[in-house]
Amino acid sequence: MKSKSLLATIRTELSLLPISDAQIAYSELIGLTLANSFVELGKSIIASFENAPAARRLIKILDFLEIAHTLSSYVPDRFGGVYGHKYEIKFYEEIIYQILIEHELIYEVDVLPIAYLRGLFLARGNLYISRRGGYRLTFASRYKFALIYASDLLSEIHISFAMQKRKGKDIWFLHVTKFEEIVFLLRRFGLKKEVSELMDIYDTRNVKKEITRITNIEYANLKRSSNVSSRQVKKLSVLSEDDVPLRLRPLWKLRVSSEGKVLSYREIAVRLGWTKARVSRGLKKLEQIAEKKQQKNGDV
Repeated sequence: MKSKSLLATIRTELSLLPISDAQIAYSELIGLTLANSFVELGKSIIASFENAPAARRLIKILDFLEIAHTLSSYVPDRFGGVYGHKYEIKFYEEIIYQILIEHELIYEVDVLPIAYLRGLFLARGNLYISRRGGYRLTFASRYKFALIYASDLLSEIHISFAMQKRKGKDIWFLHVTKFEEIVFLLRRFGLKKEVSELMDIYDTRNVKKEITRITNIEYANLKRSSNVSSRQVKKLSVLSEDDVPLRLRPLWKLRVSSEGKVLSYREIAVRLGWTKARVSRGLKKLEQIAEKKQQKNGDV
């Protein structure tokens, strides 16, 4: 499964998670809201989303917490100039409204880390699986303070991360790149089937990587063996049967034959019923005899 389709499934599943606890719902509401929201005159908050599951989740939480809201959808001409279908949800909640005005107030709110991170990820996060085998789970927000707060929460649960600002745009990113930490977060978010699918992708890639590695090693060994064999056979081909000691003639005949040219030392040893070490010593001796003959004939 490609990363885009897996991300779509993850967003859908996160939007459908049951809501039964007010504190969890409120913590998730803060995460969803701080990804891309604005305050409006008249004390209202406008939460803007590019993906429908995030909008559905916010509405579901607002309904659970009995907070009045309105929804509209449109093709945007504001909010950073992002093109594509968007959903706007307008509501009012005093504490979140104050946080959007005075950012430091977030540290005075009792927020549940996983619920906040889950909301932040659903609102604007992403999951990347590169062709080269890398993995990256990303949180995003137009507010730097929202990601600094998220980084504090990640540190509390011992998750490593890197923060980045998109050049020329008012958006910040928080990247988690260690696969085992990505899996840990997704599991804590409440995902099971999707984590299993991600693990299958990881395992399949590892198998393919290992097969490629072994194939490359075997090819390199075969090429090296072939080069050694070619040089050796060329050297031994100057010998005649009379030049070769009687005990080494079976080895010499096999090595210079069309079949023996491609055999490894181990394969030659099996054919002759010798040890590999004996084959190695015998071929070295034959090479020495060939070199002496060449020197005597003035070929070298």
